[in-house]
Amino acid sequence: MNTKLKLGILISIYLLTMIFVALIWMNTIQMQNAQKPKQLMVNIYKPSIENMMIQEQEIVKYVKEYFKKDWKKIPIEKLNVSGLESTLEKIQVVHHSEVYLDALENLHVDVYQRDPLFRVMTPFGDQFYIDVEGKKIPSSISYSARVPVVTGVESVFLGNDIWKKENAAYKDVFQVVNEITKDKFTRSLIEQIDLDHNGEFTLIPKIGYEKIEIGNSENMFEKLDKLRFFYQEGLRYQGWNVYQVLNLRVKDQIIGVKNINKS
Repeated sequence: MNTKLKLGILISIYLLTMIFVALIWMNTIQMQNAQKPKQLMVNIYKPSIENMMIQEQEIVKYVKEYFKKDWKKIPIEKLNVSGLESTLEKIQVVHHSEVYLDALENLHVDVYQRDPLFRVMTPFGDQFYIDVEGKKIPSSISYSARVPVVTGVESVFLGNDIWKKENAAYKDVFQVVNEITKDKFTRSLIEQIDLDHNGEFTLIPKIGYEKIEIGNSENMFEKLDKLRFFYQEGLRYQGWNVYQVLNLRVKDQIIGVKNINKS
């Protein structure tokens, strides 16, 4: 057998092998494309175990509405997972989502919930949350977050975040609440923040009857540091409910107005 014939046979065998591999590969792809997802696996990730603002059944409902039919009957190749992600991220309590298929053809929907910072109750009867990024989250009878309540803001909230110039009052509130929640003690102490028409804040603690007047949003770290020291060191000698008002406006001082009903 001459060299040319041997070369021709080798080339033919190589080409036949490549064609065979290609056919197997194409058949595998076709089989995979014809396959349908087996299970829907929903995971909700939330920053705090206390604040569940969306439930698994709600996500399942959104998935069904998006596909407009039983998702189990849709071939994998026709599942538009990026479109489902975009749809879920339009939900105002959702920060972002990830949708993907695993090696077992299970459809995973991972939803990352927004982290509410405070709840707003306006004089007009509106209620909503603001998250740690300054985004608005609508209130709902389906959920409630354990966060400080803000009252007294007289301006209407415009848009979906506080960074619009028209929401200047809410920016001040954001700064105050953000400082309060940074510290474990003040975060557990303060239940309500009230803003008056002069732009000054009054804090209402969860325990005790005193009102804590802090003035405007400037120098919040120093004011809260004074407050923390007063509660941890001062009140343990005097007891609770001694004061009706604590005034933190003056630098390096706390001016207390005693409770006249305290015996």
